[in-house]
Amino acid sequence: MKRALVTGCAGFIGSHLVERLLTDGWHVVGLDNFHPYYDKKLKLNNLQNCESHEQFEFIEGSILDSNILQRISSIDCVFHLAAIAGVRNSFENPDEYFKINIDGTANILKNFQNVKKIIFASSSSVYGNLTSEQFPVKEDSTLTPISPYGESKKQAEKLCQEFSEKTKIKTCMLRFYTVYGPRQRPDEAIMKFINLSLSDKPIPIYGDGTKIRDYTYVSDIVDGIICAEKFGDGIYNLGSGNPISLKNMVDLIEKKIHKKIKRQYLESPQGDVFMTHADISKSKKDLKFLPSMNFEKGIENTVEWVKKISTFD
Repeated sequence: MKRALVTGCAGFIGSHLVERLLTDGWHVVGLDNFHPYYDKKLKLNNLQNCESHEQFEFIEGSILDSNILQRISSIDCVFHLAAIAGVRNSFENPDEYFKINIDGTANILKNFQNVKKIIFASSSSVYGNLTSEQFPVKEDSTLTPISPYGESKKQAEKLCQEFSEKTKIKTCMLRFYTVYGPRQRPDEAIMKFINLSLSDKPIPIYGDGTKIRDYTYVSDIVDGIICAEKFGDGIYNLGSGNPISLKNMVDLIEKKIHKKIKRQYLESPQGDVFMTHADISKSKKDLKFLPSMNFEKGIENTVEWVKKISTFD
């Protein structure tokens, strides 16, 4: 039986990945420190489906704590998802982002030099603001992040590349594109918009609604991670390849909740790029990655999940 370490296992993507690995027959060691960026109760709920599984072992602790990492042995693959996320918040606490996302990654690499593969969760934020001629974005595009969060992921990627060159351990850096779906962080746009709209509160729209994002459903991201474990070595974009405007996204949420959404237009905050659009041809070719979730169905699934777990005034 293969053994995996999943850092950030109680998070949005991490918890979905743990469930998939357990279904696929892995023994999973999950590590999470329940960082207070958002409510610990939400993270505990994320683990409900796997906490009693006989092949799941949970450890509460930080990726910065070598004493904890050194107690985790016989790992075949490290799925390193632990990080402090949030582009806008990173301007308020850049030092914390660099410490957790860069130093934490260095600590993972230092303590797991006998594994077969390391999968690192990066972000499309490493690209920064690009010109229209550069879309869809290929993996060899220039990296010019415009937020501390994006910079922290860029530097962590570099550490992974250097580690791979030095140790010959295969390392995959996966650049995620605006992941959404059940269990999404409450501060992320789609989850925030659904919650506010169901409570008859206005949603904040930064800019005029024409910003474009390559929204990627969480099950497709997990599929991509699994494919990377099987076939990957290097840097890959994981996106849908089908960008949607903010206006169209809000219109679709409105359709699925059967309510008129109140819109509050605000000035764009620091760190917001205008557009993201992944070229996923390399992932399709090398990883056999085939995202399949239709955006409308993905929004429908997410709305149904929010209604199921929430009560609204």
